[in-house]
This record gives sequence, C-alpha cells and structure tokens, in this order.
Amino acid sequence: MKKQYEEQAEKKRLKKKSIIAIVLIIFMIGVIAGISQIADSRTVGVQSTDTEKDESIVYKGETYVPKKNISTYLIAGIDSSDKIKKLKEYDGTGQCDTLALVVQDRSTDTCKTLTIDRNTMTNVKSLSDKGEYLATTKIQLSLAHAMSLDHKKRAENTVDAVSNLFDGQKIDGYAMVNMGAIVPVNDMVGGVSVKITDEFPGSKTLIKGKTVTLKGTDAETFVRERKDVGDGLNDNRMKRQQVYEVAFKQAFYKKCNENKKFPLEVYNTLQDYMTTNITAQQFSKLAVLMASAKADTKLTVKGKEGFDDDGWQTFTPDKDSLKQVELELFYKKQK
Repeated sequence: MKKQYEEQAEKKRLKKKSIIAIVLIIFMIGVIAGISQIADSRTVGVQSTDTEKDESIVYKGETYVPKKNISTYLIAGIDSSDKIKKLKEYDGTGQCDTLALVVQDRSTDTCKTLTIDRNTMTNVKSLSDKGEYLATTKIQLSLAHAMSLDHKKRAENTVDAVSNLFDGQKIDGYAMVNMGAIVPVNDMVGGVSVKITDEFPGSKTLIKGKTVTLKGTDAETFVRERKDVGDGLNDNRMKRQQVYEVAFKQAFYKKCNENKKFPLEVYNTLQDYMTTNITAQQFSKLAVLMASAKADTKLTVKGKEGFDDDGWQTFTPDKDSLKQVELELFYKKQK
C-alpha cells in the first residue's frame, strides 16, 4: 500500500506544476485575523515552549544551549486546487510544494525563516487512509502530506518529518494552505507586478524581459510552473516565488490603505483553503513581526540536487549546512 501511495503521488506531481511560496500571504492574513477578530472554526490554540531541548550540545568544539522563549511554526503550500473538504478517496494530490519553518524569538521580538526544498530526502512515515502508521521510508519531504485522507493527519505527518529533519526539534504550530487560494487572493489585491526573467512556452502574456501585472491564471503559472521554464528545476521556481512574495506584500498594503474593510474580505476568502492549529491572535502577531525586514532573517540549507532511481528530483542536504541552520534557529553559544 505504501508503494501505491508513493507511485500515485509522484505521477500526480509530474502532471502538476508547483505551488506558490505562500508563506508571506499567510502572515499577511494574520493581520487580517487580528483586525477582524474572527477565529477560524478549525483552529485551536498552540502552546509554545520556552525551550525546545533541555540539553546542551557540542559541535566543532563549541558548546551550544537551547534558546528560550521561542515559538516554531511550519507553513506549507499544498498542491490542491480545492477548498478544504473531506476526502473520500486518495487522488494523488496533497503534496507540499512549498515549506517554510519560522522560529519566533519572543524575547527579542524577531524571527528567522527557513525555506525548505520540497525535494529534500528525509525519513517520512507512510500512513494508511485512516492515518495508521505503515512504514518509514527515505523519500521526498513533499510526499509526507500526501499520506492519509485526513487533513489533520497529513499536516501532523509533515510536521513530524520536518521535526525529525532537525533532530526532533518541537514545532508548535502549522498552517497548510491549498493552492486554490492563489488566484482569488492575487486578484483581490489588484494583481501583482513582477519582471519576467524566464521564457514561459505557450504564454502570450508572460514575456521574458517585460514587467507585467499578474492576474488570474498568470499568477498561478508564474509561481507554480517548473518543468518547461528555465532549467526545469525547483531552485529556479523558488527564486520566482521569492520575487512574488515581495511584490505581493506591496500590493496588499496598498489595497489596505485604500479600503479599511479589505483585510476582512481577504480573510473570509482564505480561511476555506487552510488547515491550521495556529490561532488568529498568533497569526496577527507574526504578521506584524514579519512585515519588518529587519526582524525577519531568511535562511537556506545548502545541498546537492539530483534524481532518484525513478527519475524524480531530489535534494540531499549538506550535513554541515543543515546542522549550522539548526544551531542558528534553535540554539545559542554557551557563554
């Protein structure tokens, strides 16, 4: 059964284009949640921890101790065009196409964001339709969310895989957003203006060298297309997603200044596409924090891109780079 899940998920991925780096959208909607004072009926409170581990560690001759007063959140964009609905059978969708780990330091009111490559090879649990554990296999991280028919089980399985990638670090909250939110939210801000730096075969509007305002399916194509654009690899797509994030932020705030009720309108649109255990209040605080460039440090893990035996893309993290990022996120040098 595990093999069937993996094969179906991989075949579906070949047909689909990858999703937006929707992290910024989520945190901007956090502002909406605070303004509207409406909590998503599907959310529950998240208890953050004062420290993720009680023991110090020694790495390359240096002693590190766990940071206190931190809260950790996993944000993911999911390759499903639908609103959140009860799944009756497995259809191969539900993979994470974008993942970001956000660690908020409450003592300094800052945060650090790590973008995780969806193709990262790591230990992932295979689950039955009911969410029962079947086996653990080293496969692409994106497949963790394609297990089970229960949205909460899928989210928790992804959280588990990311946690294990970082030696069991605790993740306090998660938000999984379906790609169906891309077009409506993009169009609600009046479109997002970006410069096209790649050839998009078949598109009459996404012309290399031109600056265009993305609307409708053009926005989805810009942030999700991979196979036929540039070198066809995930790294190129991730760079376009980062460009989109910056442009979206500008368009979002411009719209808010024009219409005070706009945040509530966007919030009501987005909530149908998201599975989360992060409360509206937490979203609000994170949104305000991440709006400050000085307060948000972005990290990446170095590694090697390749292909598995079946020809699917892989990303093998450099062990030293992975450890360095873990230390920066969760530890500090002992004085």
